[in-house]
Amino acid sequence: MVTSTLRFLVGYAVRLKETYETLKHMLSSIEYSKHSWHICADLKVIAVLVLLQAGYTKFCCFLCKWDIRNRKKHYIKKVWSKRQFLTSVVKNVENEAQLPQKKFSCLHCTSN
Repeated sequence: MVTSTLRFLVGYAVRLKETYETLKHMLSSIEYSKHSWHICADLKVIAVLVLLQAGYTKFCCFLCKWDIRNRKKHYIKKVWSKRQFLTSVVKNVENEAQLPQKKFSCLHCTSN
């Protein structure tokens, strides 16, 4: 079910898994490419929308090369290099992005 009120759009799917195919279908159903609204979602949905693989991954940020497994540098290194482009099967990239990176901001680093 999709409802629209003023400037807010809410998409809600019952009993559907948060997968690439499901989210791609939802975005096409609400004609996202036509309207290009801003997205507010949990991190799992955002990761799927910007093409990262699910699960425990080494490079879980879609904006930078933050290494989640390098615990020694988590509170020391503040600036992580940006991802220049998202290449499939490299650094946990799995699918084609459904949304541009500029629609989101990086919360754990200051590189963006």
